[in-house]
Amino acid sequence: MFSISRSFMLFIGVYFLCQTTIAHNNNDSDFTPSGSVYGKIFTNFNTSLQGSEKQTAFEVRRAYLGYEYFIAPEFAAEVKIDIGSPNDASQYSLLRRFGYFKTAAVYYTPMENLEITVGLQGATQFKIQEKFWGRRYLKKSFMDEYKYGPSADIGVKAAWKSDFFDVDFALFNGEGYSSLQNDNTFKGALGVTFQPFDGLTTRIYGDLSNKIVNQGTTVLFAGYETEKFSFGGEYAWHFNRNFQEDHNNAGFSIMGDLLILPKTHLFGRFDKIDSNILEGASVPWNLARDETAVTAGIEYSPIRAIKIAANYQDHYPAARNAEIVSAFYLNIQASF
Repeated sequence: MFSISRSFMLFIGVYFLCQTTIAHNNNDSDFTPSGSVYGKIFTNFNTSLQGSEKQTAFEVRRAYLGYEYFIAPEFAAEVKIDIGSPNDASQYSLLRRFGYFKTAAVYYTPMENLEITVGLQGATQFKIQEKFWGRRYLKKSFMDEYKYGPSADIGVKAAWKSDFFDVDFALFNGEGYSSLQNDNTFKGALGVTFQPFDGLTTRIYGDLSNKIVNQGTTVLFAGYETEKFSFGGEYAWHFNRNFQEDHNNAGFSIMGDLLILPKTHLFGRFDKIDSNILEGASVPWNLARDETAVTAGIEYSPIRAIKIAANYQDHYPAARNAEIVSAFYLNIQASF
């Protein structure tokens, strides 16, 4: 785990190393190396409506700071620091903030349609869905929310793109970006994204991690969007969770939005997650975390770099003796 100050110094060091290296080694007179800094800030005000742990508070949930440098026509490098909690489920996640690497990768494009990425990078299982949802600043996408897999990992990824369909294959350590330990376990992932006509996106994805007990995920997604509205859904099945035999999760998410005024959308999302009942048991093995969840609200974007959303979020536990948790949020995303 890196502290914020240590990560920032490493970030600055990589930046100046890139600048120095390029200044002395660029031999392509037709290409001018260039780079840019970017960032995002997620902040909100929230007040609890139902639940045992009621609160009213201002929060800064997460901030990203990154730098991307185009070294040559075929090569680029990127470093991104995530300032937040690597484990949002921790009881200390709202109290402590750490700076840690989310991305530290090199991109190689040997031909127009092919990109190879090496290093710590974004994983592939829910990036399409997260982009379609478009509101990461107020809630994670379905598989990220319910811990189907890490959003970033160390490994190598190859992505081939065309006008109608994309194919991506990755081989990762499988531990995620917050637990970068070495072992003999790897995760292979394969995804195919098909766009038969403008506005429609479909995707099939699967991954497999190999241990004594194998763990894997299968995902189906379809979404349609226009300038006026969007509507989509995904189904995800996660088997042998945490490498435990027959400990499975299955769930789905439905989402959409509607443009009601210039720069103003109504949006909604419905999630449902369930676990199976083990042999000899009477209730699902993960009943305490099985639930349905609803998110709905209105979003206004005065300029492209700013998003503001007033929204209602609730969680209905599957366990009958558990409390419903609901809250009102005012979320803001600022990007540069």
